[in-house]
Amino acid sequence: MTAKQWIGLCVTLAVVAGVHLCVYLTRSRLSQPDEEAFIMLPEYERAFEMYVDSVEDAERKQRYSSHRHSSVEIVMQPFDPNTADSSLLVSVGLRPWMAKNLIRYREAGKIFRKADDLKSLYGMNDSLFASIQPFVQIDTTIIDSLSGHYRSIHGPSSGVITSTSVSHPKCDTIIELNSADTSSLQFIRGIGLYTAIRIIQYRNQLGGYYSVNQLYEIAEIPSDRTDSLLPHLTVDTSLIVQLPVNQSSVKRLYRHPYISYRQAEQVYDQRRRKIRLNGIEDLSGIFTADELRRLMPYLQFE
Repeated sequence: MTAKQWIGLCVTLAVVAGVHLCVYLTRSRLSQPDEEAFIMLPEYERAFEMYVDSVEDAERKQRYSSHRHSSVEIVMQPFDPNTADSSLLVSVGLRPWMAKNLIRYREAGKIFRKADDLKSLYGMNDSLFASIQPFVQIDTTIIDSLSGHYRSIHGPSSGVITSTSVSHPKCDTIIELNSADTSSLQFIRGIGLYTAIRIIQYRNQLGGYYSVNQLYEIAEIPSDRTDSLLPHLTVDTSLIVQLPVNQSSVKRLYRHPYISYRQAEQVYDQRRRKIRLNGIEDLSGIFTADELRRLMPYLQFE
């Protein structure tokens, strides 16, 4: 190798070493940034802190709102949009403001005649409607009663309706619960239209009353009012519609107020194992003694 070649090699090595040194120093400088470079002016610092606080506050509100909505336990169960209260409507998946709107519609005279009528409710989307539709159970026996106690305030052809008071006087009399309609129930002091509707709706859910004391199970009727109603009511137990245990599906069993969904599944499974359930004793492992006692009038094993 000549002298010129040696000199060229040394120069090349020096250049390469210099490049590596520059890269090293640059990386070292970047990994240890100058704190002064990040110092903001006081007004910018205050604005930045306010922005961060507003973002954190918005996130807290969103988490709180999500927690409040998720804390409501969704329990899918049969409900009638014409009589369900706000707590029941929220429990099946409606937002609280949607439940309030539905009740306002009812108070303005809206009658839900079929499940599809719920689609007109503001905020009702396809997925929510699909989830609640199987549980909508409209009691058609009360629709005529509702219609009969509403009148138009702008003439017969108007679609605007409002509730009217019952024209007949209140009387002290005895009413048979299992055959009464809403009009006859309202002859008793303390029973208005919606109380009568709730009594009949619960009667239909049960299959009939076997005791006047079952009215205490209706949450919408205060117990002190029920106290005053009982002397004017009686029941004919022969009118009770019994539940055919050996032919009923899980859904049909669950519709009864005294049977939970889990118990309905257990009854169905027990029936499949035994082929046929012969009596109340076959359900002793599913229901407590008190539950069987109140269920007994409604079960039919033929």
